Amino acid sequence: MRFFCNFVTMNYRMKDVATVFVDIDDTLWWFTENSKLALRHVYDAFALEQMCAYERFKEVYVAKNKELWDLFHHGHIAKDFLVTERFRFTLATCGYAGDVEAMSARINEEYLRHLATLPTTLPGARDLLEYLVARGYDVNTLSNGFKGTQQQKLASAGIGHLIHRHVLSDDCGITKPQRGIFDYALEQCGAEAATSVMIGDNPDADIRGAHEAGWRTIYFNLRGVDAVEGTADAVVTNLEEIKQIL
Repeated sequence: MRFFCNFVTMNYRMKDVATVFVDIDDTLWWFTENSKLALRHVYDAFALEQMCAYERFKEVYVAKNKELWDLFHHGHIAKDFLVTERFRFTLATCGYAGDVEAMSARINEEYLRHLATLPTTLPGARDLLEYLVARGYDVNTLSNGFKGTQQQKLASAGIGHLIHRHVLSDDCGITKPQRGIFDYALEQCGAEAATSVMIGDNPDADIRGAHEAGWRTIYFNLRGVDAVEGTADAVVTNLEEIKQIL
């Protein structure tokens, strides 16, 4: 039997959970805040003020990046296209006068390099991981992010040592919410769907995907967007509340 509840008002503990999978971006590591800093960094580093105002640059990039990630999650575009197109489109739209292809490649490389050095986590992320480890759960990450970059983010934040295994879409060529990556994660971690739970901020990639793979789910509702009805076993609005569940 599945439960859909908001733990702001209810108290319920999941039983028989052995393996915890946690999304990285905007669940543990604060991608939204760190990416703003990385975007400003490349804007200044490449003197893009000659092209357009920063707010215009950020507005175009953020919208295009979200569009491309949604396509990537569902396997409609390749990783290489995502990482080149987001800055290529932004530069072209904002009126860059030079070699757009070459500049977008340079910007993307520096953006990813700088992004991975930034340490800001979601409030309560370290405390939650320490709690889960102390409780004896096998704690792993499950992410559509890029190999190398994702591990470096957690190392920069000082929480990498609290993760047992990193399972990435790069490792298997399948992205959340597709069933294959959830089955792959179980295989890699020696886990079972019935005793696994997914914690994540994306109602589609994390929650619907894990639910359809037979896992239990805890939806971290960071943005006030409802999950698809029946896919979240629990809903929290801050990471501290997960301690009431696991």
